[in-house]
Amino acid sequence: MDVKLLEVDYKKIEDYLSGNSKIGYEIFGAIKKDDGYIFRIYAPDADIVYIKGDFSNWQEISMFKNHKYGYFYKFIGAKEGDYYKYVIENNGYKFEKFDPYGNYFDESPEFATKIIDTSFNFSDKNWLKKREKNLDKPLNIYEIHIGSWLRYNSMPNFLDIVDKLISYVKDMGYTHIEIMPITEHPYYPSWGYQVSGFFAPSSRYGSMKDLQKFVDLCHQNDIGVIFDFVVVHFAEDYYALKNFDGQSLYESDYKDLQYSEWGSLNFDYSKGHVRSFMKSAINFWIEKCHFDGIRIDAVSNMIYYDGNKDRGVNHHNIKFLKDLNKDLSKDYPSFMKIAEDSSSYEFVTEKTGKENLGFDYKWDMGWMNDTCKYFEVDSMNRHMYQGKINFSMFYFYNENFLLPLSHDEVVHLKKAMINKMNGFYEDRFKQLKLLNTYQMTHPGKKLNFMGNEFATFDEWNENVSLNWDILKFPIHSAFKNYVKDLNHLYKDNPSFYKDDYKEEGFLWKVVDDNENSVFAYERLANEKRFLVVLNMTNTYKKSYPISYDENLIFVEKINNMWEKYGGYKYKRENIKISKGENLKLELWEYEAVVFEIKENE
Repeated sequence: MDVKLLEVDYKKIEDYLSGNSKIGYEIFGAIKKDDGYIFRIYAPDADIVYIKGDFSNWQEISMFKNHKYGYFYKFIGAKEGDYYKYVIENNGYKFEKFDPYGNYFDESPEFATKIIDTSFNFSDKNWLKKREKNLDKPLNIYEIHIGSWLRYNSMPNFLDIVDKLISYVKDMGYTHIEIMPITEHPYYPSWGYQVSGFFAPSSRYGSMKDLQKFVDLCHQNDIGVIFDFVVVHFAEDYYALKNFDGQSLYESDYKDLQYSEWGSLNFDYSKGHVRSFMKSAINFWIEKCHFDGIRIDAVSNMIYYDGNKDRGVNHHNIKFLKDLNKDLSKDYPSFMKIAEDSSSYEFVTEKTGKENLGFDYKWDMGWMNDTCKYFEVDSMNRHMYQGKINFSMFYFYNENFLLPLSHDEVVHLKKAMINKMNGFYEDRFKQLKLLNTYQMTHPGKKLNFMGNEFATFDEWNENVSLNWDILKFPIHSAFKNYVKDLNHLYKDNPSFYKDDYKEEGFLWKVVDDNENSVFAYERLANEKRFLVVLNMTNTYKKSYPISYDENLIFVEKINNMWEKYGGYKYKRENIKISKGENLKLELWEYEAVVFEIKENE
């Protein structure tokens, strides 16, 4: 084939090198052409690049180099299913590399790239038409790890679990699934956060088509899918991106900026081709898998050097995030952009109206930390820690916050959620129901990690399945049923989600009762009101007053003390009060109750 026909439109290359391309996967990698493939690889510092594979009996074939733009290319009569590697020569040294744009790799320690077809015939048009960012809609995310949600004797495939997962998520009342990173990663215990192949699903979990089918089936069942993605750093394995062409191509040229706190290598976003590489990777997953949102990991490490505010803002990273989110909003208006950010950086979401990073949501790590610390304190001393609960609403309207109880909270000796609760066995279940009620009725969108919903006692272990057998015990099955009904209460009533980010959607009724450690607040929308009352201690209150000056009826909608949830209380009769008369409640130990408020004509 004429060599000139293998060259790329130079405008596309210039866009890529300047950081403005989102279609790198249409330029580099194995590109189908007639009865073979054009292989292209960006390696400007390489002297020679060879390719070898099934198509050459693993003999090296020299590639052409475009010296102006720094890429190598070759047409080969390869076929789908063939494996290949690149051999790069720099200053007399030769070393093997995978294809950074490869879509399937041998499982580590092998690394050959496999040519696959990434097309798929989706059946989710109806879902995509109605998809939204959900700012005024319910967003209740179930976070899962593919390898350990349901596992028997071997690593599960995407399609091994999809039917059970869909049925479970629908029954439980979650709106979306968030899958922990499924891009190819050499070290399984990294949970996918140290990535080698940014354009390939992990071969541990199946093929690209398996993943596409997984998402398609979720969409056909009205379940959104969010993918957790790493943009900060990459795995340092020798065959991957590290020193890719003999020099620091993807990482910084400066040694003190190269390594992250996790021992991986930081991407250098001052380099245009790195910006295009990552923009192209995210665009690839949206186009090829129809994901509904992205959760970008460790945004604080993008904002500040190594996540350390004292080292200053990384302006190259800030610019990249702004450009990325601007492009995503333009190209995919209904696609959600979520920042896992533990920093105090002020302008993360678009809510501010000021120059911001352009995310739709930010994880409220402050809420998560304060809430967990509060419930770890003995209930009799919680009066000294009231600020852990009421502080969140002082800053809540600064950003579009999402309230997470994620995988990070139940590993590395942090204890399972049930074991974070203070007190004796049964009291822990009461308090975790109390915490769940607080989370689901507090303004902001929600995320819970798998296993939280049935109060597993085990810290999460990526090597084993969730302990589903624990549901044979009534106290755990009752807890799961409470979470299920709480999820549906949230999902079915706009008061709990429609005006999440408007001050008129929330009203404190009891906020500073340090003596009793009781909190009460209303959630409001569409002229409907709900009252949430939380007794945070193990002390009984015979007649607790909450101030009202209206003619009202209070209808109990859910209570963690109901018998069906393992408690001992029957449902309250409707409570009627007249103007000038306080609502007075009998509150049991660790009681969480939600009332619908109706006018008393």
